[in-house]
Amino acid sequence: MILKNGASTVVTQAPKRVNIADIESGLGMLWAQFNQANSGGQSVVMRACMSNLIIYCDTSQEAKVISQEIAAIVDIHPARILLLVGNGNPSEGTIEARIAIYYTALDDGWQVCAERIDVISTTAVADRLPSVARSQLVGDLPTTLWWASQRTPPTAGEVFFQLAELANQIIYDNVGWVNPAQGVAAMTRWVAAQENTQIVHNLAWRRFAGWRKLISQVLDPQTAPDVLNALNSIEITHGPHALPMTWLLVGWLASRLNWQSVDGKRLSDSELVWRFKNNHQDIKVHVRRLPKGDPLIYHLLFDWSKPGNAGRICFERLDNERIGIVEALSTVPPRAFTAHVPERSTLVSAQLAQRNRDKIFENALKSSNAMSAVFQQ
Repeated sequence: MILKNGASTVVTQAPKRVNIADIESGLGMLWAQFNQANSGGQSVVMRACMSNLIIYCDTSQEAKVISQEIAAIVDIHPARILLLVGNGNPSEGTIEARIAIYYTALDDGWQVCAERIDVISTTAVADRLPSVARSQLVGDLPTTLWWASQRTPPTAGEVFFQLAELANQIIYDNVGWVNPAQGVAAMTRWVAAQENTQIVHNLAWRRFAGWRKLISQVLDPQTAPDVLNALNSIEITHGPHALPMTWLLVGWLASRLNWQSVDGKRLSDSELVWRFKNNHQDIKVHVRRLPKGDPLIYHLLFDWSKPGNAGRICFERLDNERIGIVEALSTVPPRAFTAHVPERSTLVSAQLAQRNRDKIFENALKSSNAMSAVFQQ
């Protein structure tokens, strides 16, 4: 398999099946074979590894999708990859391992930018995965757990907790969660209990970073005085499976603007309303899900109108590269802004280099939890 990523090309071969006990020696053999075949005394073969990345998913189908993303991740952040599949289909027995290396051409030789270890188990022996992962970590490097399962991490049981103990950082993604209310509440409690011991990051936070930047710029008090304090309603339209991300966006607004969650109501399977209060000002947030589309935010309207004085701005996603202000629904001039929809691999590789907790994200998560009462009715 070859991945072309700008000027760089990452290459890998089909994973080789090995016994669990032979993983390390098998990787050493792959490395030695590659070094012998490509150095030839004429060029340098460099082995690069900046961190350990444990990736957990539930099914072979999820693992297949992730396999297509690994090359893009290690091209930016070389790592030892441990891909764990907890409900897989081993070709023999109940658990098996496969190994591979990823490499890319440099100006003066080659770089091995990743060592990949796949461990596939049946559900019955999935509890063995953390111990296998522990034995394969490079001890002097930071470790990140990417929880790629659609199950909410704390509700997934001991496999999650044991893998989390191995990591300095936990990455998860709430897009596609089956029960967003339960997930947000569970993650909020778990993150709060970490007491600054681990970095926890939601890929959705980076996924709508363009929206956060745009809102902050256009509605900045220096640009639009008193607009944020005068807001009375917000309308949001999102695609399927994007409610948790939309929820986090509203939590971010609530935390940054000191809104107090009052109540909420589910209008239908595709619509809900939250109500907040800010300095005696009521703010209604109306959220609607489109019947089809990608898991993105498509429409965002802010209204701060008063009797005799209209004030609105409506943003819409125009395509995967741009967000625009809709002239017919806004009282400000139309404009278009660059807002690229990032690939998941880009989000993961960018987060791997982070070593500090994001307090703004954690405060947004707390506000999101306060909004969960709407789903308890």
